[in-house]
Amino acid sequence: MQIETYIIAIGLLIGWIATAFFLIKASKKAYNRGLYNGLHAARQQKTNATTCTIEDHELLTKITTSLALAVETWQAFPGTEIMVAKVNKQRRQLTAFAAKMWLAAYPAPINAEDAA
Repeated sequence: MQIETYIIAIGLLIGWIATAFFLIKASKKAYNRGLYNGLHAARQQKTNATTCTIEDHELLTKITTSLALAVETWQAFPGTEIMVAKVNKQRRQLTAFAAKMWLAAYPAPINAEDAA
């Protein structure tokens, strides 16, 4: 083999090693940055977790009222008993969910007078 071939082979080998080194370094940096951003976003989400607002509770209450109106309408038509039962169940579940969200967001304060 000629000297040019050795120089080319050594250059290619050095290039591959350098490429592998920089790819490993870049992937570690990207992984750490992604891990930091993911953990930071999770912390932000915990601290900025929005609770149930009054508007959210009113919306759920209005939806429950609309479902009640739908049930009353459907009860007038024969053959809608299955739908009426399903909507009644969903209305009860939605009412319970709205109450659960409200209590989670605004727990009732415990007074010494109430305990006595």
